[in-house]
Parts: sequence; C-alpha cells; structure tokens
Amino acid sequence: MKEKILGVNQICQLLNISKKTYYHSVSPEITLGNKYKNLKAIIIEIIEANPSYGYPRIKKALENEYKEVVNHKLLLKLLKIWRLNLSRKIKKRKRNWIHNILDYLGFKSNLLRTLLLNDIEIECFKVILSDFTEINYFYGKVYLCVHMDYAGKYILGWELSIKSDQEFVISSGIKAVRCLRKFKVTDFTKIIFHQDRGSVYTSEGYVTLLIKNKIQISYSRKGEPGDNAVNESFFSRLKDEWKDAFSEIKKISEVKNEMKKVIEYYNKKRYHSSIGYKTPLAYILDQRNI
Repeated sequence: MKEKILGVNQICQLLNISKKTYYHSVSPEITLGNKYKNLKAIIIEIIEANPSYGYPRIKKALENEYKEVVNHKLLLKLLKIWRLNLSRKIKKRKRNWIHNILDYLGFKSNLLRTLLLNDIEIECFKVILSDFTEINYFYGKVYLCVHMDYAGKYILGWELSIKSDQEFVISSGIKAVRCLRKFKVTDFTKIIFHQDRGSVYTSEGYVTLLIKNKIQISYSRKGEPGDNAVNESFFSRLKDEWKDAFSEIKKISEVKNEMKKVIEYYNKKRYHSSIGYKTPLAYILDQRNI
C-alpha cells in the first residue's frame, strides 16, 4: 500500500495553524526550490548531457532549447539549493594496457617516423596506413575507414559504418590482411600497420587482430596529424572529387555501392603523380614483379 502524501492544507489542519504560519516556518530556500521545481529536471538533463557546463551555458541552454528564461542570480541560487553547482568533471575514457605501453615507449612507438628519419626505403606492403573520416550524403553522414599501402597508395581494405567504433575499423583491417594474402604476401612480421592513437586503434580488439597476424604496430605522435599525411591527402582528394556524387545519394546501401566504385577507380584507374603517374595496382605489380 502506497503511503499517502499530505498536502499543505492537511498539514495545517493537523497542526492547527494557518497557511501563513506554515510558509513562514518553511526555509526560504526550500520554498524557492519548490516554486521552480519544474526546472529541476530540465537543468539536470542539461548537466548530464553537458557535464562541463557552468551557469552561463546552462542559462543559454534553458533559453535556446527549452524556451525558459531564468535570471542568472536566480539560477545560481537554484543550483546551490539543489546542490547542482558542485564541481563537475567530464568522464575520461578508461585507459588500457596499450595506453600504458605507448606512454612508456613515447616516440619510439612511431615506427614509420623512424624509417623516414633514417632514409630507409619503404617498399610496397612494408607500411600500411589506416585512418577514418566522415562522408556526407543526402540524409546525413557515414564513416569511412581505409587501410592504404604507404608506397603504392593502394587501398587494401575499407569499410563504411554509421558508427565510428572499433568494429568497423577491425573490419577494414581484416579486409586488408586478406588482400595482402591475395598479393601472395606470406611474411607478415615485416609489415607495419601505422595509425593514430584514437580509441578505436588502441582498442584491444584491433590490437589483437594485428598481434594474431604477427604484424608490427606503429602509432603517430600525440597531436601530430602530419604523421599520417598520406591518408589525410587521400581523404581530402576523395571528398573534393566525389562530393557532388555522394550528396545526391539517399540510401546507405547506395553509398556503399558508390564507394566500392570509387575505391576501384583509385586503385585501378587513377594515375598518381607520387608513383610516377601509374595506377596503384600497376605500381604494385611492377614493384613485386607479379
């Protein structure tokens, strides 16, 4: 049986006092909090979605998103009454053993940079670069992940997804491994997969994929996007040249079909100046005498 909650009238009758006496006996802060209790749930919702917000941004969110105009002094009082003005911290991503290893190794974890600094020639399938980006289409955006050969600019594996999670990056990596085998690559211990330190690339799932295939792992330095400039250049070119085509597509399935054609075009038909105006496929076949 639910406990019955007494209203102000019933409390006053039981105590044989007037409402005026009752309200005078209640703390002004409690009265104020009760008066604006309709805002409490809204403010809590704003804070949960934006844990770093202080009162100025909460005030702006109330106005813009909920059409609730609240004086800043009143808002500060309410936050204090409801104990919502305490210091709030944004939750940090949990660090795993991979982050600890990277912190210990420092710049030594960037195997690609070591090769470049020592002027070591990078042959086909020596270094495989990976990154992902957003692709806009008619109704929104999807994420594209690629695994590209550093020397020959050949896209070995790629995947599209509505989420930028580790699953779609792993899928792209699996396709890259399969493609390497199609090119008769047998010794994976000499191959380096290079990527940034994002959570999807430091996830245990992705790292386990590389370890199982005995592939060397290389990571860019913190805050140095230039360490993966080849992929950045590819994404920039793709978006610029195919922007109009993707903007007219309305179904994700059609986006995937179009992307398959685009990747085929870059691998087999487009001439690249950086590899002597050959197509990536032709360059790889020449280099490996296939």
